[in-house]
Amino acid sequence: MSEPEKTENTGLYLRLLGLAAVVAFAVMAGLWLGHWSVPEENPTFPRNAGEPAAVAQQGAAAQAVAPEDPSAPPLYFHARMDSMEDWNTVSQEAALAAEAGINRVIVPVTLAWTAGEPGEDVLAKLKRFVEVNPRAAFLLQVDMNPSAAWIEAHPSEAMVVDGAAQPLPSPASQQWLEDGRTALNTLLESVEGSEVSRRIMGYVICGLMEDRWLMPAAGDRSEVFRQGFRDWLMRRYPSEEALAEAWGRPGMKAGEVTLPEHPGAPDTGRVFVRLPEEQPLADLLRCVSEITGDALAAFVSHTAGTSVISPLLLAPYGHSLEPSPNMAGHFALGNLLESDLDGVLSPVSYTDRGLGGAGGYMGPVHSLLLRGKTWVVLDDTRTGMARDPETGAFTRMRGLRAEDIFDVQRRNFAAALVHGLGLAWSDTLAEGWLLDKEQWRVFAKMREIYTDHRPPPMTDPAAAAEGAGPGLVVVVDEASRFYQLCDTPLNTLLLAGGRDAALRAGLSVQFALLQDVLEGNIGPAPVWLFLNAFSLDGTARRQLRARFAQEQSCAVWLYAPGYFNGEASVENISDITGMRVRAFDGPAQGGSVFGLSGQYLPQDAPFGAAAQWNPLFYIEDEDADLLASYQASGRGSVAVKTMPEGWTSVFIAEPGVTPALLAEILRILEEPLYAPPGDANYFDALYAGGGLLSVHAGQAGKRAVSLGEYCDVQDLFDPAIGWVQKESFILPLRTGETRLFSVKPMARQAI
Repeated sequence: MSEPEKTENTGLYLRLLGLAAVVAFAVMAGLWLGHWSVPEENPTFPRNAGEPAAVAQQGAAAQAVAPEDPSAPPLYFHARMDSMEDWNTVSQEAALAAEAGINRVIVPVTLAWTAGEPGEDVLAKLKRFVEVNPRAAFLLQVDMNPSAAWIEAHPSEAMVVDGAAQPLPSPASQQWLEDGRTALNTLLESVEGSEVSRRIMGYVICGLMEDRWLMPAAGDRSEVFRQGFRDWLMRRYPSEEALAEAWGRPGMKAGEVTLPEHPGAPDTGRVFVRLPEEQPLADLLRCVSEITGDALAAFVSHTAGTSVISPLLLAPYGHSLEPSPNMAGHFALGNLLESDLDGVLSPVSYTDRGLGGAGGYMGPVHSLLLRGKTWVVLDDTRTGMARDPETGAFTRMRGLRAEDIFDVQRRNFAAALVHGLGLAWSDTLAEGWLLDKEQWRVFAKMREIYTDHRPPPMTDPAAAAEGAGPGLVVVVDEASRFYQLCDTPLNTLLLAGGRDAALRAGLSVQFALLQDVLEGNIGPAPVWLFLNAFSLDGTARRQLRARFAQEQSCAVWLYAPGYFNGEASVENISDITGMRVRAFDGPAQGGSVFGLSGQYLPQDAPFGAAAQWNPLFYIEDEDADLLASYQASGRGSVAVKTMPEGWTSVFIAEPGVTPALLAEILRILEEPLYAPPGDANYFDALYAGGGLLSVHAGQAGKRAVSLGEYCDVQDLFDPAIGWVQKESFILPLRTGETRLFSVKPMARQAI
C-alpha cells in the first residue's frame, strides 16, 4: 500500500498537541512511517509452476508436523512477496520467526478473475513456508481487487476519479461482487481441500485503495456508483417524495439523482454542511461508507458460508480515529459489528507513531472486544534494516540505534497485550526489515510475556476480577463525520489528537463507538470523552443524560457536541452540555489560555489551534466554573458544571484537547492518575489494564508512578527490576524507552 497522505498544516497541529515526539523525530530520522505497498514493477512469483521435486520430497516430512496450537498467543509474522527475490528474503525472516516461536503467518495471495487467467499457485507458496517452519499456520490476506484483464473486460465497473478510470472496481459494482465470490470459491476449494487445510486459520479480506478498503478523497464518479447511490437513497428514504423533500427538489424522481459535487478540502473557515441545502452531500458521505462496508460484508459473509473450516475473518477497516478524509469509506464499522467479520487488522496509527510517540489505535478497539471479536495491530515499523549494495549483507542504517527500534516495537506490543489484541510484525515490502536475529530474540521474549500475562477477554466474567474498569472511555461517532466539510484539519485535532491526549493523560483508557455508549454495551466509566458527537437526536440525548445521572459520571465534550438535531443550532449544544453556549458571529480565532493555577497546566498557559474557525463557540454561563478563555476575545472556552442530577459536564469549545489540559481536568475531577504532577510533567504514552502497566517515555528524566494502592510490581522486560508492596515508585527513563510492568494489588492477593 502506498504511503499515507501527509497531513496539511502540520505545524498548527503539532502546536496544539504539544508533542514531545517532535524532538524524537529529529533525532530518529530513520524511524519513518511503515506502509503497505506493492512494487510497480517486479518479476512475478511463479504461477501454477508446480513443486520442484526436492521441495515435494522435503515437504512430506514437514507436512507431518502439527501446526501451532490455536490457543497460542495471537502473534503473527507478515510479509508481502511478489517475486522469487522477495522469497529469498522472506524465507530467512520466516526461519527467524520459527526460531522465536512465531508460527502464525499472514500470507498475501491474489485471485484468478477471468477465464484462462493464470492464477497464483497459492498452495505452492504455503508449502514453501511449511518447509521453512513445519509448525506454520496461516491467515491468507486475500486481495479482492480484480486483475487488469477483468477491468479491461468490464470498464463500466471501474472506479472513476477526477474524470479518469482507475484500475480498481467501484464498490457499488454488482459484477465485481459476483465475480469476486466466484474467485473466492476457487481459492477456498484449492487450499481447504489440500494437505495444508489444517494450517489455514482464516482470511484477511482486503480491497480498494491500498488494499485497505479506502476510497479516494475526490470520490468515485462512475455511472455504476451513481446508480448505487440512487439505490441506496431509495433504501434510506421511505419514498421518492421524501427524498425530494429532504433534498429541496420538489418533484425529483429517483432516476434524476446525480452525484453532488464535493467541495474538495475546505479549510477551517467552514466546518459543517449547511442543511437542508447540502443534504445531498451529507447523504453521499454516508453512502460511500455504507456501500464500502456492504461490499466488505458481502465478501466476508460469502467466505464464512462457503468455507469448511470455521475461519477467522479479518479486514483492514474501521479506522475512525485517523484524520483521513470523510470520503474514505471507513465509517460504517458499526454496521459490521453483528456480521460475520471476526475482527480488524490495522496498522499502528500513522500519526505520532515514532520514538516517544503515542502509537495509538486506528479505531474503536473495544467496540469489537466487547462482542468477542478481535483487533490485530500491524507493526510495520521501518527498522532501518536493508541490504548493503556492495556486500549483499543486511545491516542497519547508520544513525539508528537498534534499542530505539526495539523500544518502539515494545510500545506497540504493550498496546496489544494490555487489551488482549493480536500483533503482527510486518516486512511490508519484503526488504528485510525483520532480517535481524537480535530483533527476533526480542519478539521471542514478547511471546513468552504474552503467554504468561494474557488478559482475559472482555466477554469473560474473570475480566472484572483483574481490576477496576477504565478511568476514561474515549467515544467516537462515525455518523457525525458525514456533517463535516472540513475533514482532515479538524479530524487531526479532534480524533487523532484527542485519542493521543487520552493515551498521554496517565490512566486506563478504552475506545468505543457512540452507539455502544447509547446501547449500554461499554462501561460504566467515571469519565467519558466525546471527540466528535456532532449529531445527537432527542432519543440519544435522553439516553446519555439518564446514563450519566445513574452512574454519577462526567462527560467531557469537544468543540460542537450535539450541534445537529435535525438542523444545526447552538441551542442544541447548550442542551446537551447543560451550559449556556453562544456562537461567534462568523469566523473567530481559536487558541486559549488556562485560567487557573494548575498542576499539569500552569496559569496563562496557551493551548488550542490558533486558526480561524467557523463556527466557533464560547461559554456564557454564570453557573459554570470557567477554566479557560480565548486569547483573542476573552470569551470562555472551557468550563465545568455540575448538573442537578449529580453528573458533571465539561465543555471544551476549542477544536481539540491537549494531554496537559485533559490531565488537569481529570485532576480537578479527582480521577486517579498513574502519572502524578511533579516539577516536570512528561505526558508519556501509557497503556494500562488487566493487571498490566506500560510506559513509553516522551522525554528523558525521572518520573513518579502512582498506583493508588499497595502492589507487587515486576518489570516484564527486565526480571531484575521489581518492587514489593509499593504504592508508588520513581522511574528514570531515556527518551523513547518502554517499560512494561505486572501490577498485583496486595488487597486482591489476600482474597
